[in-house]
Amino acid sequence: MTVMTSISKSKNIFTVIDVGNSKVSCLIGTSVKTNDVQIKIIGFGQHASLGMINGHVTDMKEIANSIARAVEGAEIMAGFPINNVICSLSGGRPITKIIRNKLKIENGRVEKRDILKISKINKAPAINNYEILSSEVIKYYLDNNTSVDNPIGIFTNTLTVENSYTYGQKSIIKNISSAINLCHLSVDKFFISPEASGISTMVQDERKNGAVVIDLGANITSFGVFLNNKIVFSDSIPIGGLHITSDLVRGLGTKSEDAEKIKILHGSTLSHETDEFINIEIPIISDNGEIINQKIPKAMVTAIIKPRVDEIFELVKNRLSQLTPNSNFVNRIILCGGGANLNNIRELASRHFKSNVRIGRPIGLIDLPEIAQTPTFACLTGLLIKSLEKEKTLSPKRLDMGLFSYFGKVGNWFDKNL
Repeated sequence: MTVMTSISKSKNIFTVIDVGNSKVSCLIGTSVKTNDVQIKIIGFGQHASLGMINGHVTDMKEIANSIARAVEGAEIMAGFPINNVICSLSGGRPITKIIRNKLKIENGRVEKRDILKISKINKAPAINNYEILSSEVIKYYLDNNTSVDNPIGIFTNTLTVENSYTYGQKSIIKNISSAINLCHLSVDKFFISPEASGISTMVQDERKNGAVVIDLGANITSFGVFLNNKIVFSDSIPIGGLHITSDLVRGLGTKSEDAEKIKILHGSTLSHETDEFINIEIPIISDNGEIINQKIPKAMVTAIIKPRVDEIFELVKNRLSQLTPNSNFVNRIILCGGGANLNNIRELASRHFKSNVRIGRPIGLIDLPEIAQTPTFACLTGLLIKSLEKEKTLSPKRLDMGLFSYFGKVGNWFDKNL
């Protein structure tokens, strides 16, 4: 048996796909044998995304072909085919809600069966045309509203669990799943984009103490709030990098592909005094339809870009205002996605949010290709990290040998000694 064949049959192989509006990208990874917290990259592929607008499938054949090409590139690099994937979800305005469920503790002390029982209570409100993608426990609360991480063995009359539920729009999920199925692949699970991006770019202290991730995508800017290592709020607005490109097309009179290059090479959100005297040469469409080169001051490019980025940040700020008044969740902002590559965008975000802002890049992955070590691939790499977390959480062996087993022993000790 070859090494690659052995790897392909391993249960610790994870394949993820980020189906975006400008690109489809795919990663294949495997957990490191000596350290199951980290993932080693063994396959990467990407392709231009065709047949997607604002997260909605507009051409099933085109987007399926884009997915197939991206997966094919990752398979060639890994040396074996894959069958199942975990996918991102950004279209249709995914939702995150916090729900509390309460359970009466019969004998006054929390036991393992109480945790299992309260975990099965499903009081998440139904949202029309949406389905629940996942739920995670944020905190447990006792009678006096004291929060605890592990309540087993603690005396209390009632136990309240605070869960974070993420929802995705059914039609979006169904259409993306169908496109992936056309590639002879199956979708194991969807994760919303801000959740994946946050996991990829935030350090543990940020996720625990409260931070906001803003993923500036091509057509959609998605954002999420993390607290106690869980996403507790998410939203999105249908504006992104392609809108900036369109502004440059209209403002400069150039073609879309040239406007995109100008944005990448010279784009900035803040002007400097010298920008008025720095000229850049750009191809524009003349009155008679010919392409001619013309010199313009760099400050003119910034003057077109800045209002659109201002608009994005103001809309995000307004949506974040839905959070609990006077909360200090927004004390740390992490910017990622393709839009985070714009010059001086961190400084502009600091002015809008009055917070510490940094650019988020993927962390915690081994042998990640250099091209993917940028804010643009935060969601993709985060999906891989979430895949490992999901495997560790759902593995029956881990559950038997882990938390419940440990607290089972603790419970037995309480029974004998209290």
